[in-house]
Amino acid sequence: MPFEQKYTDETREQSLARVLERREAEPGNRAIIRETAEQFEVGEQSLRGWIRAWEKANAPAASVIAEEAADTAEDGSAVRGDADAQDEPVAAPAPRRGRPPGSTNSNSAKGGDQASADRVAELEAEVAKLRRDRDTLKAAIGVLVGD
Repeated sequence: MPFEQKYTDETREQSLARVLERREAEPGNRAIIRETAEQFEVGEQSLRGWIRAWEKANAPAASVIAEEAADTAEDGSAVRGDADAQDEPVAAPAPRRGRPPGSTNSNSAKGGDQASADRVAELEAEVAKLRRDRDTLKAAIGVLVGD
C-alpha cells in the first residue's frame, strides 16, 4: 500500500513559497519556518524537508559548474589538474559554539540596542549566504575530482 500524503501539493507549494518570500524580505528572522508552519498548519520538520528538497533541486547544476571551471588548453584539449590534489583530506565542518538559537543576553532581554539587533541580523544573513556559497563550491570540487 503506497504512503498516503498528509499535505496537499498546493499546501506544500504555498508554504514553501511563503518561506522563500520571507527569507528574502527578513534574512535575519529565525522564526520564519515555525511561523509559516503554524500559519499553514503543517509540521515544522515537514516544511524543513520541503525546503531542503527545493534547495537541492534548485542548486546550481554541478555539471554547469564543472563546465565553467574546466580550463582548456590553446588547442582545445582539457588541461588536467594535479593528480595529488585528489588525495588531500577534506576538513569536517567545525562544531557550532556560543549561545543556542533563541537565547538572549541581559541587554536584549531589557529591550537592548536596536542597532546591535540589526547588525546581528545582517551578519546572520551573511553567514547563511557564505554557507550556501561554500556548499556550492564543495559540490563543484566534487564534480571536478570525479566524486
